[in-house]
Amino acid sequence: MQLVVSHLVLVVLLVVVMVAAIFNFFSLGRSIDRIFRNNYKSVIAAQRMKDALERIDSSTTFVLAGQTERARGQYQTYVPRFTAAHYVEAHNITEAGERKVANEIGRGFAAYSKGIERLIYADPPMSAQAARDYYLGTLEPLFVALKQHAQEVLDLNQAAIVRADVRAKAEAQAASVRSIVVSIAAFLLALFFALRMIHAILHPIFSLSAQSEEIGAGHLDQHIDIHRTDEIGTLADSFNRMTDKLREARRLLEQQLHIAQRMSDAALTSLYDPVIVTDSAGRIVHLNRSAEGLFGPVGELVGSPAADAIQRPEIVQEIEGALHPEHVIRPDSEKSPILIQTDSAVHAYYPRATPMRDDDGTLLGAVAVLEDVTYLTELDRLKTEFISVASHELRTPVASLLLSAQLLQDGAVGDLTPEQREIVAAQLEDLQRLDRLMRDLLDMTRLESGISAPRFEAAPPSELVQSALNAVAAQAESKGIKLTSEIAEGLPHARADRGQIIRVIVNLLTNAIRHTPEGGRVTVRVYTENANAVFEVTDAGIGIPSNYLPRIFERFVQVPGATGGGAGMGLSIAKSIVKTHGGTISADSELTKGSTFRFAIPFASDSA
Repeated sequence: MQLVVSHLVLVVLLVVVMVAAIFNFFSLGRSIDRIFRNNYKSVIAAQRMKDALERIDSSTTFVLAGQTERARGQYQTYVPRFTAAHYVEAHNITEAGERKVANEIGRGFAAYSKGIERLIYADPPMSAQAARDYYLGTLEPLFVALKQHAQEVLDLNQAAIVRADVRAKAEAQAASVRSIVVSIAAFLLALFFALRMIHAILHPIFSLSAQSEEIGAGHLDQHIDIHRTDEIGTLADSFNRMTDKLREARRLLEQQLHIAQRMSDAALTSLYDPVIVTDSAGRIVHLNRSAEGLFGPVGELVGSPAADAIQRPEIVQEIEGALHPEHVIRPDSEKSPILIQTDSAVHAYYPRATPMRDDDGTLLGAVAVLEDVTYLTELDRLKTEFISVASHELRTPVASLLLSAQLLQDGAVGDLTPEQREIVAAQLEDLQRLDRLMRDLLDMTRLESGISAPRFEAAPPSELVQSALNAVAAQAESKGIKLTSEIAEGLPHARADRGQIIRVIVNLLTNAIRHTPEGGRVTVRVYTENANAVFEVTDAGIGIPSNYLPRIFERFVQVPGATGGGAGMGLSIAKSIVKTHGGTISADSELTKGSTFRFAIPFASDSA
């Protein structure tokens, strides 16, 4: 009953304040409505008439410029707009003298529109001088008078709006004073009744609130002792029952969490692949059984930094990349499996790390999984050996067939008929393509197996570029393509195998020449970036579709619709060579606008 009485008093006071506010709002609304109803329409109409007059007048300038059709189109568009705006003004007369001005506008526009029609619909059209004299002598004075009358309408109604605004401000000020007086009185009455009710209602609640905070903090052994038969006593009994249920629920939850944790640990421990778990600072939290076999007992490593416990830079780099996404790491396509010696054999692992986050996105740590790819690396080795052996064995019969075809073409066994010569030429072309493929396959297998390891030396970048340009000069000249080079001055020597790097540049230049139309240009640039020598080949060819750009450095990948070339091994070999030099290679392209291939290799440490 105490709460009901106190709330009824507050409701009554609230109703009084609301009635006073509503009365003030209605009063202000009427004032504002008068402004909009009486003058705002005329202001908008006058402005629209001025805008339409400007457009109609500009149509005459099109006539003077010789654009009669455009003048007619603009005139026909804006005459209805002016007429509509004048109609609104003529039927919304609110100020003294406004009717006279509106009538003047109607009469003036009738004469003005007839004059413009005489100009733009003249048959035959007026000469330029006659049209200009007619505009300046007849149309322009009518336009100025009409625009002045529209401005008079605008000024009359704007002045009326200012006067109405002054009245509305006065009414608003009076309404504010009334609202303040009513609100202060209601506040004082509400404060008086609130103070009367505080002692009677809130005192026992303070005790209930204090013990409830203890329960909310997790101290579920609390018991609220309030012996009353009213609602507060009922509330205390409900809190006590709730505490009992919460204690039981927490006990069950702890059991479930313990079971879930044991299942999670068992599942993690039983995984075949090694798993490393770290906290957000990069310290070891857990290792499964497979990881312990590689790095040691988990008890000795828990709490240690991953870099100290694992001592494998590739794995530590993956973990750091998961914990710090802002760090730039190598893409998966440039990563290689890492080899780890165990008691039984050497295993190849592919590390992957993933950040762990809670529901609100807070970083908890990282999980690194070492995928065992030993069988894949063995398959890749067998495949490479097979390709190497097959390529080597095929070279002898291919060379024999190539020699035979060349002898037939040269007439060593007698003259050939034109049909026979055509067949032999096609056969020779296919054999030459097959011979290049065998050579590329052998080079690829040698690079991958390390047989063709680079012989590094300090090489001037300008000499490398010039040697490559000399190698493709005849090919470019036969197609009418201009080769240019832009080499930065004072570049240090690059750490390179001359033959291999020249082969990379020649491969890029050959592709650029092949895909550049006759009469085009291919440019080679060399500059320095991040202590590397950057070689860049740019063409103006057909470009490469964006969905093929990530795959063009893979083996046997050929872009559909591109100019016929090799078997798709050149860029793959170039990537392998650059990779063995400790560098990177990439490409940018846009269809119909050409492509840019670039690779970077380090400078020689002893270069100037």
